[in-house]
Amino acid sequence: MTGYLLISDGTQIKCHRLAKQKDCGRSKALSKEEPRLAWWMVRWLLLALAIPGASQLALAEAPRLGPFELPRSRALTIFQNETAFDAREALNGSFSSSQACADIPYGLWIEVEGKGDCIRYYPHGLADGENRKVLVYFGGDVMLRNSKGVRFITGSYIRQSPATIAAEMAEWSKKAGHPVIFLARPGIYGSSGDHNNRRHRRELSLMSQALDRIKQKHDVSSFILTGHSAGGQIVAGLLNQRTDVSAAVITSGLVSVKQVSKFWERRRRLPGKLLYNAAAFYDPVDEISNVSTADRPDIYVLSDPEDRVVPFFSQLFYVRRLRTAGFEPHHIYAHATDPQRHILAYHGRLAAALISKGQSTAEVRRAVHEMDLEQFK
Repeated sequence: MTGYLLISDGTQIKCHRLAKQKDCGRSKALSKEEPRLAWWMVRWLLLALAIPGASQLALAEAPRLGPFELPRSRALTIFQNETAFDAREALNGSFSSSQACADIPYGLWIEVEGKGDCIRYYPHGLADGENRKVLVYFGGDVMLRNSKGVRFITGSYIRQSPATIAAEMAEWSKKAGHPVIFLARPGIYGSSGDHNNRRHRRELSLMSQALDRIKQKHDVSSFILTGHSAGGQIVAGLLNQRTDVSAAVITSGLVSVKQVSKFWERRRRLPGKLLYNAAAFYDPVDEISNVSTADRPDIYVLSDPEDRVVPFFSQLFYVRRLRTAGFEPHHIYAHATDPQRHILAYHGRLAAALISKGQSTAEVRRAVHEMDLEQFK
């Protein structure tokens, strides 16, 4: 009886005939690439069999995307004032054009890898002339997966609007005494793109080019970058590439991406290998040697040791790698009050404000701990 064995040949798949059917099942005949190939064959088969819209029809008020359901993007909505951001758009992605982007407040049309996106930012306190120092914030993910791999948007996202961001930026600017910017990542908070494609180098390139445009347009000399969770991945990546970052604050940061991906792959009922290719993710920890040594940035990492979203060990690994590379990061332990012990965004913005005012590491550390104590009153 004739059997077949699938082997990988670049992007092609060839089927070799074997003399005996039992030979097809012999694991010794498989190359190292074949288990990975098998995962991707199953993944694409499930994608082909997926029924678009099925999960969203079942939960009209709380849109979901099944593990293998393809997103259906739409034209980017121009969110203004108190209009809340849309969960369905964040889940499925959006597209724009250079012409449409020109009509969006503080929209920047940026092209990376042959594709353009409209990246939106929310400034407060920028002067008409020179802005020597500007604080920039990058938020975390708003799309999560449950244990079965189903994607959904966090409730906090749909409570946000341009007005709420403007209010937060006004408060942050007041504390810092400097201009501040909320820079929206692709696919969320008014920027076009697909939030399903986060973690990849293209997202980092879009954010870096956005900073280039902001720097030129508003005559900025240096940035203090702050990023929470996956926004921390962006900040760590920008540290690896830029020489105009005077300080960085990373809270609950996704800074060792492959470690965290492996951690979650072991905890989902549906194997992570079926959902995404973690090997293609950009991992900042791999490029720490590229961080500028000519004018060393001041690096703060804030962690809750009980973090249940981005494991503490992965954040500690990043800090230790920085120290091995000759840097002196300040690692501050803080207490997040949410059930997952993860949300430290306000701690990070407070730290960045104090750094911008020239306060010492001891003063920053004291202020973070005082914020912790205030939470229990």
